[in-house]
Amino acid sequence: MRIGIIGPSEKEIAGFINKITEREQIEHAMLKFYSGIYEKIEVVSVVCGVCKVNASIATQILIDKFEVTHIVMIGVAGALSSQLEVGDIVISNEVAYHDVASGILTEYHPRMEDVYFKADSKLIELSMEAARPLSVTNKIYTGRIITGETFITHKEREYLVQQFDPLCVDMESGSVAHTCYVNNIPFVVIRSMSDNADENSSEQFKINAETVAQNSIKVAEGVIRKLSLSLV
Repeated sequence: MRIGIIGPSEKEIAGFINKITEREQIEHAMLKFYSGIYEKIEVVSVVCGVCKVNASIATQILIDKFEVTHIVMIGVAGALSSQLEVGDIVISNEVAYHDVASGILTEYHPRMEDVYFKADSKLIELSMEAARPLSVTNKIYTGRIITGETFITHKEREYLVQQFDPLCVDMESGSVAHTCYVNNIPFVVIRSMSDNADENSSEQFKINAETVAQNSIKVAEGVIRKLSLSLV
């Protein structure tokens, strides 16, 4: 078993990378990959960069070059559900693009039944268990995450909620899920809310991202610990 951990920016994943033991840094395709051990499990972590293509490149390299068996995407996101507050955690049950026409995926490769990439049920279960201790201070949800390469305005927000009924939105998870889907690699996305996906989202992101990202890191660490125990 080897777990790939992906974060869009250093502030969203550095807290995990710093805990990897026997760490080795390997550069590939202008990206830095950190391989080593966490809780007796082999891990490879990477700062993929913002946007869908960067995330997809990093994911494919994790699969091809590092032969990861599972992928966990962490970081922050903009809340679309009115239930969510800054710091709350969303664990994906499915992921979709909000800026790709549905026919691109259903009528052409990979000819999906619908536009939603399904997260791995076991990883969802472990993520929910790992998140439970955080529920004292923040709410935990499982649901749909959507991805597109823009900060959301109020007008776009209303449309996206009607169209997809999502919990939150980000700029990378869809392409990570897409890449895992075509490679048959189990994945889950764990996102902490940094903003409310509205006109103030860019500023809120800058203020909150580093702090709330620690919640998604803690959940990912819990997932790895539980996977380690399952191997005993």
